[in-house]
Order: sequence, then C-alpha cells, then structure tokens
Amino acid sequence: MARKSHLKKTITAFAAVGLFFLLAVMPALSAAETESAAKKSFIWEVKGPQGKCYLLGSIHLLKKEHYPLPAAMEKAFDEAEIVAVEADISNQEAIGQMTMLTLQKGMYQGEQTLENTLDKKTYQLLLKYLKENDMTIDSFQKFKPWLLAMTLTSIAMVKQGFDPNMGIDKYFLEKAKDKKEIKELEGLTFQINLLSGFSEEEGEKFLFYSLQESDTESGELDGMVSAWVAGDAEAMAEVVIRTAKKFPELKGIYSKLIEERNFGMAEKVDSYLQTGKVHLVISGAAHLVGETGIINALEKKGYKVKQL
Repeated sequence: MARKSHLKKTITAFAAVGLFFLLAVMPALSAAETESAAKKSFIWEVKGPQGKCYLLGSIHLLKKEHYPLPAAMEKAFDEAEIVAVEADISNQEAIGQMTMLTLQKGMYQGEQTLENTLDKKTYQLLLKYLKENDMTIDSFQKFKPWLLAMTLTSIAMVKQGFDPNMGIDKYFLEKAKDKKEIKELEGLTFQINLLSGFSEEEGEKFLFYSLQESDTESGELDGMVSAWVAGDAEAMAEVVIRTAKKFPELKGIYSKLIEERNFGMAEKVDSYLQTGKVHLVISGAAHLVGETGIINALEKKGYKVKQL
C-alpha cells in the first residue's frame, strides 16, 4: 500500500519531473537576484504570419499563496482556443495506466534490490537521508534509482508546502475542462519512457546527486519560485546554466531532460502557430529560457516574441 501511495503522488506530478529534479540539485538563487527584474509575468506572446500563441512558463507544484495568478495569464487563457500542456495530468484514466507502466519500468524484478545494486556509497547516503526524514528503506527497496529520486523529491516538495493540486498545469486544465480543446506536448508515456531509458549508471547518478544536494533543496526551490513570481527570465536561465557547470557529471541526463525536450516542444509550438488557432502552451519554466530554450528557438525561426 505504501508503495502505491508513493507512486500515485509521483505520477500526479510527472509533468514536473524533469524540471524539478534539476532544480532540486541547483545552486541557490537568492531573493536579491530577482528583485531587480522587470515586473513582468512568466508568459510570452508569440506572433507569426499565420497567427499567434502564448507561452506560459509553469511551476508544476505551487502553494495557495501564489494565487490569484497574474492578469496576463488569465487573459491569455480566455483568448486561447486550445490549451497545450506537457502532459494531461487531469486525465485520471491515463494516470492509472501510467501508474501500471511505472510499476513495470520503475521497479526491480526478482531478487534485485537497491541494496544489492547500488554502489555502497550511494546506498549509505540513501539510508542516511531516509532516517533523517523519518522513512525506512523497506518501502523503497524495489524502486529503481530514477524512480526513487523522483519520488523522494516529490515527497520533499510536499513537505515544504508545494502542492501538485496548486500547479499551473492543473489549474488551467481544470478551467479548460469541457470548454477548450486540450493537447499534449509530450504525454505521460513519453516522460516515463524517457526516465526509464536512463542507463544504470545514469540512474544512480540521478539518485546520488539528488540525495547529496538535499540539504539545500528548500532554499533553492523558494529561490526558483521567486524568479518565476518576478517574471525574471534571465535569473531562471542563469539557474539552468549554473546547473550544467556545477554538475558536469550530469551532462547526459541534463541534455535528455532539458535540451532534447526543448527541441521537441519548440517544433510542436511551431506547428501550432501554423494552424491559425490561438494556443496557450504551458511548459515548465526552465524549458522556455536560455540559449537552448523554446523562446530562443522560435525567435530563430522568425517569430516575434514579447514578454507580457
């Protein structure tokens, strides 16, 4: 029962997994770094010859205190004919199917366990982390490292007051239900296949650095949210750059979770802009900014992009 409970919480927030794991291991972004940002919202208008769309940088888990949302976001939703999200986490049937898929791809079979698979150093760090957080290894022994990293990150965020039911995606998906068409940039199946596609070595690194940086997690998440609230795209981009520099060992994982997905999502947005229908595209905030971000990719294609 404990295993399924943890999995359901993790699956509910799966649209956030790539972004939030990286943010959990990022250097702290202080409030002072965001105070100088222009008072804008984390949303952009994109215009092209055939129409326009809105790009909304999402925080997939938020707190009640972050509502109501900026007027620019609500206005974009009202104007949009179609809402596009990374994955439709409002579809309970899909959530159930993905829970089963995750059990298949994210759990060890037979006699294999974390104890007889992980490097001793990683395993001891895991035991220490679980003890400090009033958990035991018993509930997680059959979890593969990538799934355990995501599960522990999700649990830690919930303890800090972040709520997947308060996330931007969830909020607009509920508003769009039975009123607007919903599209997926990726889908839950894509995201789970991506994570389960890590090699054993990558999966262990994924877990190790998540555990190693857990002590600074709370302040870093608050800093990231501060950048989002301030509409500070430069600060958000700087956080992403710092991650790549501080953790070169995670380069391959970073590329799969951020850069490769950015390219795929930018191509989807490009196709939306050619339909003549106004789309509200909601993607993790880290995917929008920086040199390899969606915004830059669309500007290179000739679209006019303006932050609101």
